[in-house]
Amino acid sequence: MKNELLSKKLEEFKKYIDSFIIKQKSSVEGIHTLRVNSRELLSLVSADDPFSTELKKAIKQSNKIRDMDVFIQTYLGSLPKKYILKLDIKTIKKSIKKKREKKIKELHFYLKSLVIPQSVEFEQKVHNKSLKIIKIATLNQEELHKYRIYIKKRLYNEKNSTPLDENRVKILTKIKDLLGEINDNYNGLKRLSRFDVKHKLFKKIQKFTERESLKIFKEFKKIEDEV
Repeated sequence: MKNELLSKKLEEFKKYIDSFIIKQKSSVEGIHTLRVNSRELLSLVSADDPFSTELKKAIKQSNKIRDMDVFIQTYLGSLPKKYILKLDIKTIKKSIKKKREKKIKELHFYLKSLVIPQSVEFEQKVHNKSLKIIKIATLNQEELHKYRIYIKKRLYNEKNSTPLDENRVKILTKIKDLLGEINDNYNGLKRLSRFDVKHKLFKKIQKFTERESLKIFKEFKKIEDEV
């Protein structure tokens, strides 16, 4: 059953990559779909199979593009208007656009050279089915990032399980999304610091971002009581 799912995902991935290259896809939605397809397939492929390394490279190639998209669409969009008006948004967006175009070209170049095999080795490893929310007392970005990676792996594993535990998938998805928001805030602030932003203004934005992340962190902590 799982080998059939793997074959299906592999075929779907190949079709999407072909379409991505032929149509020169570069939109936010296109990059998102590429990442989802890559991660779903990776969750089924054995770590010992050489193709898993190639998939990881494809994901890595898209990481910076995704981060730039989130920075423009989500992070800057979340800032209060009073801060946005004081930022040189035009220059920031122009700079991001130039870097994004470069990364898109690099991604397409890699995907054109990607050889997708007819079959791959299935991941036979049995994951621990118990779900425990990690006890992180403070908003520690490093710990949360590591835990988020673990949750994403668990989520894809759960989605591939039979029978499907919808409640578990729901909880894992909620945790992933909350930790993702905190991570996006952290990366957004870090990227903003690379631009010529007045020190006083940056400190105000930093405090706002930290407050928002703390609110999200508290939501994450509440889930401990639901599990």
